[in-house]
Amino acid sequence: MVDDRSSKSLNLVPFGIPTLIIAEDPQLLAAASAAYANWLAERPAGEPVIELDLEIGSPSTNGVSLVIAVEGSQLRLKGRGCEGMADAGSGKARATLAVEIANQPHALAEILDTLLLFLLARRGRTPVHASAFMFGDVAIVLAGQSGSGKSTLALAAAQRGYPVLSDDMVFVQQKPESALWGFPRPIHVFPEDAPSGDHAKRTRNSKTKAAIQLERPALRAERALLVVLERGTELELKRIDAEEAVDALMALDAGFDLLEGESKSAIESLASGGAWRLTLADDPLSAIDFIAGRFATNS
Repeated sequence: MVDDRSSKSLNLVPFGIPTLIIAEDPQLLAAASAAYANWLAERPAGEPVIELDLEIGSPSTNGVSLVIAVEGSQLRLKGRGCEGMADAGSGKARATLAVEIANQPHALAEILDTLLLFLLARRGRTPVHASAFMFGDVAIVLAGQSGSGKSTLALAAAQRGYPVLSDDMVFVQQKPESALWGFPRPIHVFPEDAPSGDHAKRTRNSKTKAAIQLERPALRAERALLVVLERGTELELKRIDAEEAVDALMALDAGFDLLEGESKSAIESLASGGAWRLTLADDPLSAIDFIAGRFATNS
């Protein structure tokens, strides 16, 4: 009897890379399909470069925190009802998940994203700590360390009707052609910065944030302008040279420092399209209007 693998798998093309998710459990497969709806492919886009093998079971830990460890080319995670690993050399990952995880979309997405993005980042899609929104056919990339205002600016851009690629991390492709990729997920901001209404909450590193769903996510841009963020008392946008932009962004936060050489090359690629320094005041909506006005004038 021939095993019908297609009924137990999903074909995806995140960042243009053929990916296969395999799961025997129909509920788990359906949950993974919902988590990656933006990347689903009707048929294989080629031999899979990345494979994620998922199963329902009894992981050895049910801790409330997701513990992630990276050693060389391997990532391991455990806790929150799962146990898994990813190997960059083979492009394969696996995870054992408690049955209730399939009914928790946000928890499942966080676990699978951790494995998938680790592998994608080692397949020529380098992560840069930045938010980004589309201004016409150009991505405005807002880069800076944690606390610099990336997520609140992404939310403000969404409120102004601009498609958002990401609130915290974009992925730079340099070969065989240049592209900037977003990974649509909710925008996470502190509750006091969230719009009115009920929003899901996420606690990470002892910080609780509201999760704001994106209505107009963007997936890909071919052109980008890099904006380096800093705090000040009044809005100012000043053109800077590429070297200054790269120097400002090479104090890499934890996790991004695992790909130091690739990160520098990716930031240099972004800066080559044009770089600016934005001094932020208190109102993110005014900042988005200011950016849009300046780039509309210069276009």
